[in-house]
Amino acid sequence: MFSKTMTAIGLAMVTASPVLAVEGPFPVRDIESIAFFESMKNPNALDYYPDVAEDVAAAIRDRVDLADEDTVRAVDLDIRITSMRLNDNPVLTDNGEFNILEGLVIVSDDIGDGVVESLPVILRAEEMDVPYPSTSPDTADFYNAMVLAFADRAVEITEGVTELPDPSEVRN
Repeated sequence: MFSKTMTAIGLAMVTASPVLAVEGPFPVRDIESIAFFESMKNPNALDYYPDVAEDVAAAIRDRVDLADEDTVRAVDLDIRITSMRLNDNPVLTDNGEFNILEGLVIVSDDIGDGVVESLPVILRAEEMDVPYPSTSPDTADFYNAMVLAFADRAVEITEGVTELPDPSEVRN
């Protein structure tokens, strides 16, 4: 009898507790994207792909629900492209071939003061032997595919944010 009463009281307390979160999904208010290769030795990727950060940001904008001026709650994205390499070598070939694109996706509450989610994105492409004739994409098509794949992963991370703190609980 005592355990049933305590269970009922516990359930009543849980259901009577105020929810201190706002549920999403949330539109994106701002997207900042940079290429930050300073941690690599002798990188030359920006010689071939100087607009990689802008290209990723544009691809994300095409895929997310953007906040308008009437939106009450939204998130901000900070995209950091940290590496473009060919088989772990930061120096790309003479025609700009690469097979690794790495970065960080940081999702922040647009009215809060903190990061809600921060996850790395590592894309690695490898050629495989197949039992039929095949051709590799040209460098431009491959670049576009990697940029779009990075954007898709950034959108997945953003859409994975399903709760933000209640505005009354956010301290400024």
